[in-house]
Amino acid sequence: MKDKNLDYSSIIGLILISFVLIIFTYINNDNNSSFKKQNFNRQKNFSKKEIFITDKRKKNDFFFLENNVLKLKISSLGGGIHEVLLKKYKAYDSLLAYHAKLLYLIKNSSFLYKLSFFNKEGLNIDTNTLYFKPFLLEKDKASRIKTLIMRAKNPYGKGFLDYKYTIGEKNQYDIGFSIQTKNLSHFIRKGSYFNLEHKILSLEKDRDWENSYTQVYYSISDNPNNFSSVKYLSEKKTEDKNIYGANWIAHKQQFFSFIFIPEKMLKNVFVRSENFYSGSFLKKIQFRTFINTVKNDEFHFSFRFYFGPLDLNLLKKYQNGFENIIPFGWGFLKWINKYFFLIVFQFLEKTNLNYGVIIILMTVVVKLILYPITYKQYKLSAMMKLIRPEIEKLNHKYRENVFKRQRAIMELYHNVGINPMSGCISTLFQIPIFYSLFKFFPTLINLRGKSFFWVEDLTSYDSILKLPFFIPFYGNHVSLLTLLYSLALLVYTKFSNDGRKDFHQKESDPSIPNMNFLLYLMPIVMLLFINSYASALSLYYFTSNIINIGFFFFIKELMLDEKKIIIKKRKL
Repeated sequence: MKDKNLDYSSIIGLILISFVLIIFTYINNDNNSSFKKQNFNRQKNFSKKEIFITDKRKKNDFFFLENNVLKLKISSLGGGIHEVLLKKYKAYDSLLAYHAKLLYLIKNSSFLYKLSFFNKEGLNIDTNTLYFKPFLLEKDKASRIKTLIMRAKNPYGKGFLDYKYTIGEKNQYDIGFSIQTKNLSHFIRKGSYFNLEHKILSLEKDRDWENSYTQVYYSISDNPNNFSSVKYLSEKKTEDKNIYGANWIAHKQQFFSFIFIPEKMLKNVFVRSENFYSGSFLKKIQFRTFINTVKNDEFHFSFRFYFGPLDLNLLKKYQNGFENIIPFGWGFLKWINKYFFLIVFQFLEKTNLNYGVIIILMTVVVKLILYPITYKQYKLSAMMKLIRPEIEKLNHKYRENVFKRQRAIMELYHNVGINPMSGCISTLFQIPIFYSLFKFFPTLINLRGKSFFWVEDLTSYDSILKLPFFIPFYGNHVSLLTLLYSLALLVYTKFSNDGRKDFHQKESDPSIPNMNFLLYLMPIVMLLFINSYASALSLYYFTSNIINIGFFFFIKELMLDEKKIIIKKRKL
């Protein structure tokens, strides 16, 4: 059997990368395709100078609390948060094709919560049916915290219920919230059910892609040492779960999150996540828990709400493990993104250059770091081409004895200083880096809404042409960056594969199919698989292949001395 005219380390690397791509894309496309198959003021400013209290109990009034980054609109009906505006971010506007709309994490009561009390006679109080009046608004000059107390009377007699909201004056994305009763101990039997429902709004360009990043995360203490672990519900399908020992629960979107943080660990919480397949909402998330009270005591329950961005440095400040909800990948891929790519990116970000330029510079830095591995691969490929005639002679000489042929080839490798496995090891080393970028760019909030030439958002796909039909895997649009990357990959493959036929002296065994076409299949595979991914990913890979082409000529012309290799080979 004759040796084929191939660089086997390239073939193995191609197969491994293709395998990873197929699995990764299947996981994401399975989710996205399931989405596509189913189709289902009056306002009053409440400031320090003016408190408006309505006498029309059945009319809903709104009151505001805000700081530098948040603006909360609180409803008198139910006393809950009616709207949450993030002041420093914008939502995607499909008419303008970029992020231009005000960004509301909560809007038009898409976020509802209530307490349910029952007394011995079976009477029921649901707080979402009560009308609350502003009882107190104060500002603590020392702590710079604003406090708003909303009060509702017991509809069955004496006693009342207070909702207390607190917000920091500066750049805090979390707010304090406590519920306390007064003279209602006779009404509260053993405690109360707390129910919360959150319909998550779509904020990004690609609704289906955004939904694939939207899910429930939660932290639990599930061991004797009270160490916390972070777990999550499925992002693909409807799922419900009983959680025991919950420290916090997060409703995570692609770039933003709501986090429910109780003052004390919740012993038992029922959580349900349900997908919407059309409209302005992505998912509906509900949870319910029972809060015990001491016998004949008043009810008091405190917790915090976080409404804000998935910014790693910001979330780490809370020291509660919130940063683990950013989907940087699994296992060691997560470590590569957090402690390699993110550090390089943040360092380059200080240059204040355009984010597309930062990605290009980031690619250059990474390629320079990996240069020793790249050089070793190119050197191995060049030496394998030079000894190809000797390998074919050995194949012909020992074609009837496989064992002797393999031993003779291994001796040849040893004599010229080749370790054929080093190419595979180098390829395997680069696969985690290759794959981790698929999780890095679509989740990096620093890139959200940032443009580069014709690209309006580096965390989403760029589109130069909208197709009137959908192509499986590819999508219904044409990404120019993906086309450029695939073309660069094709050129690099041709340059790196040229010259091998010069050493193929005899006709190949017709019983063995020529597998050279696999090397040229990769650009087509990548064109199909990453057309709908973040344009930053395509930009990175395009730049990477341009650098690879440059490295190829630099190493071939200046670093490798083929004459010395030939002289060494002739001494065998």
